[in-house]
Amino acid sequence: MRNQVDNKSKFITKIQDEIVKIKQEPERRRGFMKFELHLMDARREEREESRQKLVKFLTSQKTAPSEIVAALVNVYQMTEKAAQEYVAEYMKVRK
Repeated sequence: MRNQVDNKSKFITKIQDEIVKIKQEPERRRGFMKFELHLMDARREEREESRQKLVKFLTSQKTAPSEIVAALVNVYQMTEKAAQEYVAEYMKVRK
């Protein structure tokens, strides 16, 4: 039943009806879009803070920069180039 919608459910029908209403009311739609943008910003900030903490911790453990890059690639699915730039910038700011 996972990823399948039970269209006979009263709960699902209520949700679908509410979605239709929201889409038809520009002010409510804008409100939900604004809320979603705020959530995206918060997630981005949390992800950035988390990356910084990881790099700071690994650096304090005398981890080689190449291993820090590998950790960023594995944990945050960054490209290797982006991770290298991130670590280089962190090291530059630290000095």
